[in-house]
Amino acid sequence: MDYKRVIVFGAHPDDELRMAPAMAKMAAAGASVTPVILTDGCEGFPADEMRETIVETRARESEAAQRVLGTEPYINVGAPDMGLVNDKATLKKLIGIIRTLRPEAIFTHGEKERHRDHIATHDLTLEASWHAGEPVCADLGAPWRTPHLYYYKNTALDGPVVQYDVTDFAHVTPAVYATQESQHVLFKGTREKYLQDAERLRQNPPRTVLRFIIHPWTVLRDFPTPDTD
Repeated sequence: MDYKRVIVFGAHPDDELRMAPAMAKMAAAGASVTPVILTDGCEGFPADEMRETIVETRARESEAAQRVLGTEPYINVGAPDMGLVNDKATLKKLIGIIRTLRPEAIFTHGEKERHRDHIATHDLTLEASWHAGEPVCADLGAPWRTPHLYYYKNTALDGPVVQYDVTDFAHVTPAVYATQESQHVLFKGTREKYLQDAERLRQNPPRTVLRFIIHPWTVLRDFPTPDTD
């Protein structure tokens, strides 16, 4: 995971937090880690009185998550919740993002999904990562073929796998979930409880290893080599 530039795709604000400790660890090591969220969170309101403000609220929560994680500013593609589709316009947006950021690794949803936005995210990010490396759509920038592609959630593939020790960053998971207050009803937690858990894990971190499934498109011959004296 010694990457310099990484994109983490998520269907909704907070999906990417499944790999929060890894994002924080890579960012702390100097990587440029950019979360790219495809929907605006407009249907993520647990109470009707939140309907008119939920998009703004979730944008603020993404900014708060960025501060905890140490990542680059979030990019939100802006499709409506439950309305993300694999159309030409959205595909071209993602191609442009990949060509602009030129990541060495992309992390995205696996194929074993139920939510329509998650399914669309899986399909769009795979297609965009491939198209971005082809000599097409020159208006979107020079072609860029991302060397490594990973699933970080919801896949039936069983390997090959990268196991990433994030023990020193285990506390980041509850710390970042504490920022997602609009979703605490869904998560069945509270800000106070998440912050307490974060402090407990900071003081006494358990060994924590995240598993990332390497997509079959990835050719296992060019992993980054850490700098040595």
